[in-house]
Amino acid sequence: MNKRIQDSEFSNLQRSRIAVPLMGTLVLLLAAYGALPTAYFVKAAPAANVQPRPVGAVTDTPAIAITNATATSGATPTTSAHEAQVQWSFGTVSGTYSSCTVQAKTSYDGTNYFTLGSPVTVTATTGAVNAWSLIEQLGTNSVTTSAASSTAALGFGQATAFNFSCASYGTAAPVNISVIYR
Repeated sequence: MNKRIQDSEFSNLQRSRIAVPLMGTLVLLLAAYGALPTAYFVKAAPAANVQPRPVGAVTDTPAIAITNATATSGATPTTSAHEAQVQWSFGTVSGTYSSCTVQAKTSYDGTNYFTLGSPVTVTATTGAVNAWSLIEQLGTNSVTTSAASSTAALGFGQATAFNFSCASYGTAAPVNISVIYR
């Protein structure tokens, strides 16, 4: 009986000598993991109008000056984007703008641009708010290969911009553009 008690005390002592270093190692690993920086999935090049947000979103307010029938916005870095929520809010419009559209375009090399999606009809009148989404095409069960094109893209490239176009136009159509890329 006495032998069994001694063996039991010895086993407890051995267990505690092993458990203490293991617990210390576990605490150190958890502390190291907590100190790692959080990764962002969408990275944007530094620009005054680009505001990075957590959870892989980038909000942009590209500049555009609309004074005649066509205008092109500034480009936004969109290398990791898969969708965009776009809003155009017009201020005080001078003159009449009719049959207006906005066409997204994207570039894979920073120089040549391809259309992205279809043109969207927008209302260019004082106080008008126009909102729409661009969603990259994805295969559901397998890899999908598109036909080669020299004019159209199925996904976001390095940079994305917007072309504004109207059949008839006034003298000024100030607009605030807000785009959230994910």
